[in-house]
Amino acid sequence: MADRPAPADDNPRPPGMPANVPATLDLARGNLLLVGTGSFNVNLLPTWALMLRKWYGCHLRVCLTYSATALVARDAIAAATKEPVWGPDWPTASGCVPHQELAGWADLVIVAPATAAFVGKCANGISDSLALSVVMSVSAPVVLAPALAEEAISRPSVQRNLRLLDEDGYHVVPPQVGTSVHSGRLGIGAMADLGSILRTAAALTAVRREPGSDSLVTSTPVNGADGHR
Repeated sequence: MADRPAPADDNPRPPGMPANVPATLDLARGNLLLVGTGSFNVNLLPTWALMLRKWYGCHLRVCLTYSATALVARDAIAAATKEPVWGPDWPTASGCVPHQELAGWADLVIVAPATAAFVGKCANGISDSLALSVVMSVSAPVVLAPALAEEAISRPSVQRNLRLLDEDGYHVVPPQVGTSVHSGRLGIGAMADLGSILRTAAALTAVRREPGSDSLVTSTPVNGADGHR
C-alpha cells in the first residue's frame, strides 16, 4: 500500500523560525507594542523586532523608559521597526496624547525586559513614565518578562509585587537561569527567552471560530472584562 501524503501544515513556518516559537501570533489589527526598560538585555530589541516582523508580519512600535535609552540605540530600533521610537519623552505639541495613542493602537503589549522598578511601579499603580502610563491604560493583554538580580527575587517585596501583577490580570513570564552581567555567575533572574515570551503571548491572543459562525472570537477579554489587561 502506498504511503499516504503527510497532511498539509495550516501554519507553515517561515525559514529560520525556531521550533520553540509559535507558528502564529493572532493580532486583531497586527499591532504589537514592545516596551523596553533599563536592563542589559534591552539591547536585544532591534534583533527581536526584525524577527517578529519576518515571522508574523506584524506592525511594531517600541516604547523605551529613560534608563533603557542608555543601553540600546534608538536608531537601531527605528531601523528594525520602520517606526519612530516612543519615549521616554512625552511630546504633546503635535496634538497627540502619547500614552492614549499607544494604548489604543496595541493589540498586545510585551514588556521585555521588565526591571524590578518597573514591576514595582506597575504593581502599585504608579504611572510616572510614558511606558508605565501605556501599560496601565491599555485594554489589550500585557505580557511582562522580568529581569531581576538573583538577590532581589527572594525579597518579599518583589515577590509581593509579582503576585499583585498576576492578581491584576497581567501575565508574567518567570525569569530563568542566566549569567549575571556584574559577577559572571549563573543564577536565576535572567529575562525569559523569546520563545517562552511568545508562547505566553500566543496563548493569550489565540483566535478561534465560533461553531456555526464566521465571526472570530478571541480568547482574550475585551476592555479587561474579566480583570485581564
